[in-house]
Amino acid sequence: MEEIINGLLIVLVPMILGYLVKIQNQNALAFINKIVMSLLYIILFMMGFMLGQLENLEQKLPIIGMTALGLSVIILTCNILGLAIYDRTLPKPVNYLQGELPSRWHSLIDSIKLLSAVIIGIVLGWLCNDWLHFPNGSNLYVLIALIFFVGIQLRNNGISLKEVLLNKQGLIMGAIFTLSSLIGGVISAFFLSMPITQGLAFSSGFGWYSLSSVVLTNAWGPMQGSIAFFNDLSREILSLFLIPLFMQHYRSTAIGITGATALDCTLPIIQKSGGIEVTPIAISFGMVTNLLPPLLLVFFSSFPI
Repeated sequence: MEEIINGLLIVLVPMILGYLVKIQNQNALAFINKIVMSLLYIILFMMGFMLGQLENLEQKLPIIGMTALGLSVIILTCNILGLAIYDRTLPKPVNYLQGELPSRWHSLIDSIKLLSAVIIGIVLGWLCNDWLHFPNGSNLYVLIALIFFVGIQLRNNGISLKEVLLNKQGLIMGAIFTLSSLIGGVISAFFLSMPITQGLAFSSGFGWYSLSSVVLTNAWGPMQGSIAFFNDLSREILSLFLIPLFMQHYRSTAIGITGATALDCTLPIIQKSGGIEVTPIAISFGMVTNLLPPLLLVFFSSFPI
């Protein structure tokens, strides 16, 4: 129990402290955005570096890829089914579309850059295995800094807690998404022959790959952290193409498949595809899916595998 509490404090306290910081200077906010991206690349590089130093790496990489693929397919399918049922029960089609969408290829290139940071880390970790190692827990300190600045971003991007908490549809979608993700984690554990708590942990990242990869790396090792990273990154990549496909007739599904990315990289596509009317829903949903992963990841990863 003490380990769970400590883990929650490590990931929640920085976010709360960051949310308390109010900044009006746009140049300062732009600088914070650059800091967040830099910390993200550092975290992914460190994860790849530690992965590159695993013994029998060439045998483990195919396992990582296939496991992440299986998790992604099963969990995303459960999300789509759960949210589509909600859409069919209470249909709310979009009234109009917004015209030309933001460049999905640009977003895809950004995702490729993130993958490149991991790959470079793997190569250097493998080459430097005999003489260079990161201190234990060093990636956790970088994560704490990242979460603090993410908290500042949440506070200073016009996201009102009152508006979020009063948006009934966004909260319902968040509940459906969370439940369907956990169901997907249980199903994944069965088909991929892993402990149920491990399947639940992998399904609890909700697309927040910088958080899930570090938490699970520290709990179970870089192999599990890498599986979490690729599983959650795939949600972001697939969302770029699925949002316009679902938005017209399955609005909740289009927003819900994005998970935690509804507050950042996929929000512009959500706005363009569904109009200004869906923005409060996306923000409310995104707040739920950004607050729950730290709680769920720390809880499920506290169980041994």
